[in-house]
Amino acid sequence: MRDARAKVIAVLLLIVVGAALLAGCGGDSKPPPPGTPSAAEFLVNEEVLAEQPKGSPEEALMTWWRSIQYNDFDGYLNELATPLRGQRERDKQARNELALVSGELNRAQPKIVHLQRSGNQATVFTRVESRQPVGATRYTTSSIPQAFTLTRQNGEWKIADDFYVKRRAQTIEEAIAAAKQQ
Repeated sequence: MRDARAKVIAVLLLIVVGAALLAGCGGDSKPPPPGTPSAAEFLVNEEVLAEQPKGSPEEALMTWWRSIQYNDFDGYLNELATPLRGQRERDKQARNELALVSGELNRAQPKIVHLQRSGNQATVFTRVESRQPVGATRYTTSSIPQAFTLTRQNGEWKIADDFYVKRRAQTIEEAIAAAKQQ
């Protein structure tokens, strides 16, 4: 009789625990309203820009990054050093590359780790933090180290090397080509 009673109690306990777990799985939660930005969105905003020292390499980097995120081709070009800007203006793929990278970098932002300055040259060492959506309201974060080189021209810091954008665009193009072949 005790064994039968213990089994009944165990079964009832399992039912209660199972019901509690199911109730906690978001049965009553609603998805965000249409048009709500993804929780993984990680845009550079005015607050992020205001945190950077005025006229600094850090501010120039974050302004350039924001132009990429918003697919602002003119803003992107404006933040490049003159020789690089000329190259990118002549590059017929530059606008398409920016559009590809823009979509990816809406969920990424550089976190500045260190600044190394020598005269009119600066290297901003960062960890580019990327958010990956998990469902509609959560995300996971990963990061990679990345350095950005800047040069001072006419008193303003400009991006001297945009290999990061070129490489990200190439990686995306390769993934698209591979997906098309499947």
